[in-house]
Order: sequence, then structure tokens, then C-alpha cells
Amino acid sequence: MTLNELIEDIKALALSHDQVQAFFVGETFEKATSKSSEKYPVIWLEIPIATDYVDRRKKVHTMALYALAESKEDDITDAIYKASDMEVVMDELLQAIDDKFQNIGLSDLTAFTMREYTDDYLAGVRCDVSFTVGRECDYKESFDTTF
Repeated sequence: MTLNELIEDIKALALSHDQVQAFFVGETFEKATSKSSEKYPVIWLEIPIATDYVDRRKKVHTMALYALAESKEDDITDAIYKASDMEVVMDELLQAIDDKFQNIGLSDLTAFTMREYTDDYLAGVRCDVSFTVGRECDYKESFDTTF
């Protein structure tokens, strides 16, 4: 499975959630300049993504996923409510990934609540997650091995 295929699978599943309005990929600073303010809650996949080539058969992609919702400015009660709701959305997304994609292994799941002060006032959860996938490429097809 390629990295792009993994991201597209996560995106399709995230957008099928009844609360999720948008899915973005990018660096954290891009949240402030995106047009996401019209589309919350959002799942955000942060780049860069780390890849560990475990052995000849598998690799592990580690990334941060965010579930974010708009919260009221200077309202900690609303921020906690939104962070709690987004934690549930993230948990449901991770369970759906684990259930739907049997060829993807999930591990090292760690999440924490957060508030972002960019152009929007956001609350939610960031989850660091590792996806174990197969290494299906055959390098011999890409190289002239007669040297």
C-alpha cells in the first residue's frame, strides 16, 4: 500500500462520518490559512509523516491526525465540550479504520486534547498513530540489475 493510498482511504472513511465536514492534509500552520472555517468539524492529517521500513514485508507510517471543531472565543466550557466531542469522533474513526481495513495495523495510539488559536478558535484532539502496511513494491522492476 502506498502512502497516497493510505491517506485516500483515511480521507474517504473520515468524510463518511456523520459529523465530519472536511478533510485536509498539510502542515500545522496551514490551518490558519485554509478555508476550513466554513467546514467544521474537520479531520486534519499533519505532514510530515515518518516511515519506518521494518523489514522486507512491512513498513510503519507514523502521523498526527487532528479532529477539530470551532469553539467559542474565551469559553473554556465550550472548548472542553468540543474537545470531548472530537475525541469521540477520533475514537470512532480509529475503530472504523481498524475494522474496515484488515490489511492495516494500528499501533502506538496516543491522543491529547488541544485548543488552537489561529484565524479560528478551535478545540479538539490530536492523535499520534502508527499504521503498519505491507511493502508490496518489487525494486527489481525499477532497476537495471545487470550491472
